[in-house]
Amino acid sequence: MTTGSVGRLESLLKMTGRHLLRRLERPIPSYEQRIVNNLSRLYRQIRPGDVLLVEGRSRLSRIIQLMTRSAWSHAALYIGDRLANADDLPKVGDASDIDGADKKHLLIEAEAGSGVTAAALSKYKDYNIRICRPFGISSEDRDTVVDAVIGNLGKHYDHENLVDLALLVLPPFLNPFRKRTIQACLGGCTEFKVICSGMIANAFQRVGYPIVPALFPSAEKGDRQVDDPYGSRLIMRHYSQIVPRDFDLSPNFEIIKYNIIGLGAFDYQSIWAEKRL
Repeated sequence: MTTGSVGRLESLLKMTGRHLLRRLERPIPSYEQRIVNNLSRLYRQIRPGDVLLVEGRSRLSRIIQLMTRSAWSHAALYIGDRLANADDLPKVGDASDIDGADKKHLLIEAEAGSGVTAAALSKYKDYNIRICRPFGISSEDRDTVVDAVIGNLGKHYDHENLVDLALLVLPPFLNPFRKRTIQACLGGCTEFKVICSGMIANAFQRVGYPIVPALFPSAEKGDRQVDDPYGSRLIMRHYSQIVPRDFDLSPNFEIIKYNIIGLGAFDYQSIWAEKRL
């Protein structure tokens, strides 16, 4: 095959891939929002460094949910007003159209179609979401995490990483990664491509903050500490293996119930549309 033929084939494959991606990103009509997000309460409770988990409404989201056995298909990091100044806006890309209150409540996210961009938190007001907050992280390390994620703006989405994660859930006899360790890199493994959860995990790992680490083998657990919540030394899982649900399952992230915090007494008897029997 000639060089020209190879180039035309690559272009055709890329065009086909983009077309398929656009179809997969179309919203599914059957999406069910289970709670109305109170944005004013959300704005009061969320903090920079919090992880926003999203139950997406596209076909691609459904694939990711099935692949990761979770309701969460997407993750973003809340940065607040860190890019609110006019001098910072040129680095934001599509977020240059954001103004008003939205400019003070921004997320950094990596999406399959657009790569790493900033988005308004209000973008997900009609989605099922969850706020996960790293427990006990120092303010200095939290700022480092936020800065590291902001530094990814403009990078491409690592579709290979997504495919490799899908291969991990295959039965052992079909899984090409069955012999890979938890420290193996999945996907393109370059500095120029990321996925949503891996990008955030990489930032937390830079400051040594654990998400879902692995325990040392049982033979090496003789040095357990009473005041150690894990009871053992840990091995860091490669950030490319982290998926959105890991922030939810992690024992180190608090779940912030923003809709209920600050309400005082909860009058649960008055919320029903129909009178109970």
